[in-house]
Amino acid sequence: MIWRPHRDVDETIAFLDRCERAWQDGTAFPWTLWIKDDGSLAGMIEARLTGTSVDIGYVLRRGLWRRGLMTEAVRFVVDWALSQPGVYRVWATCDVENVASARLLESVGMQHEGVLRRWIVHPNISDQPRDALCYALVK
Repeated sequence: MIWRPHRDVDETIAFLDRCERAWQDGTAFPWTLWIKDDGSLAGMIEARLTGTSVDIGYVLRRGLWRRGLMTEAVRFVVDWALSQPGVYRVWATCDVENVASARLLESVGMQHEGVLRRWIVHPNISDQPRDALCYALVK
């Protein structure tokens, strides 16, 4: 992930305010994911619009990994994004060591485009920028 856990409720409130503003101005579309059975928060997925492309990012509660939940959400968001007029590319990155995320992106039809060298800091892993795998689907 590209952020550390929130240290206090004010950080969470600021994050939620950013999500609401982004949705209102049409620059990003964050969705929360919930478990039907018990109503608990499962994770989040966001689609960010830049020109004719949409990049996606997601996070899922660790106890729910490898159950297909995020695959379902990513597939929905990719299909939704490509159905929007003027969107021709949906893409995502993942850390080079995140094999599960790479497989997820491939399973929804994204193609591996390459490695983005020293692309982004994942503060829970390192304070230095790390390489990322880049995947995309175009229409």
